[in-house]
Amino acid sequence: MKQASGPPKQVLIAEDDDHMREALQEMLSEAGYRVITAEDGLEALDWLSRVKVDLIVVDILMPGLGGPELIRRLRETSEWATIPIMVLSGYADLTRYRDLPVNDVQLKPFKLSEFLEKVSQLIGSRP
Repeated sequence: MKQASGPPKQVLIAEDDDHMREALQEMLSEAGYRVITAEDGLEALDWLSRVKVDLIVVDILMPGLGGPELIRRLRETSEWATIPIMVLSGYADLTRYRDLPVNDVQLKPFKLSEFLEKVSQLIGSRP
């Protein structure tokens, strides 16, 4: 499943679990996306200060700067406020995060096909 013509869309993954981060990077790369990874929210902000991305995938619970605080900072910064954000969480009860200003929430574990479809919908192109 490769992306259509044009430059590859770029996705930033902020995920502290090494295995999940690497699996997401591999899935998205194989689908034709450029992928940048960060182990926590501070590293994600550092990347965003240097590169432009089309989508940010954020884990809720990360050490240091966690997902909710990262999302708040993204939405408060004009240059990042409109970038689509997808939340990943292993917690089925997301009610405490229901007010987060995000575009989608995916619960772990998720189906690869559904994850890639959501990414495609959020970025506005179909691989």
